[in-house]
Amino acid sequence: MPTTIRATIYEAGNGLPDAGDYVPGDDGNLYRVVSTDSRIQTGSPGVGNHVAATVELADWSDCDEDDQHPSRCVL
Repeated sequence: MPTTIRATIYEAGNGLPDAGDYVPGDDGNLYRVVSTDSRIQTGSPGVGNHVAATVELADWSDCDEDDQHPSRCVL
């Protein structure tokens, strides 16, 4: 079973991902969202909406580039 990681996912203009979606990380890796764990949080001006999430490391070959959610995963 893959190891899960707590992360924050920031919206990039097209909403936030759901469980099962693939999201690029700020560390150059790809992650699959296991669950979203908080309500949508709004930040200060210039900071996108974000949500706490549980993710797992994925392989870039698991997902076509067109199927990656346009948000950003920050560990």
